[in-house]
Amino acid sequence: MKQDTPLSKDDLVKFFGLKPVKNDDYRALSRVLKALGIRLVGGTTRWSVVWKALGLAEAQMPERAVELRQPLLDARATAALLGVDPSTLYRWSKGQVPIGMPPFPKAIDLSNGRANTRSQRWRRAEVLAWHCHQELPNYARRSPVFGALTPTA
Repeated sequence: MKQDTPLSKDDLVKFFGLKPVKNDDYRALSRVLKALGIRLVGGTTRWSVVWKALGLAEAQMPERAVELRQPLLDARATAALLGVDPSTLYRWSKGQVPIGMPPFPKAIDLSNGRANTRSQRWRRAEVLAWHCHQELPNYARRSPVFGALTPTA
């Protein structure tokens, strides 16, 4: 899928790891899009808009762009990939990793700070690199706004 290919609501539901939609009920997707500041135009958006909302540059190296298009993993899927319990995953996210392991990849928060939500997601490539003791993939980040003292997101 190219970067300029339109993403439908169903594509976004799959990418963000949300529950499949029944009866055209896109409320969960609407909350995520609102939290990230993504507006759909004609019911679609583009990868560059999604990446920008996640704090990444709109243009990515081709091999990294492929990784960034992969669906995000929720806690259950990430824990299953690593063969651990989801509670262990959250403990690792708080810095309590096994001895000799680097810090666990930072979760992507889809809730915009809402409490009591199951909205943390991880990139498969980052989790696998961490598990195999490899360097985490490096993605191009957005440039700070001109005159900003600190980078944004």
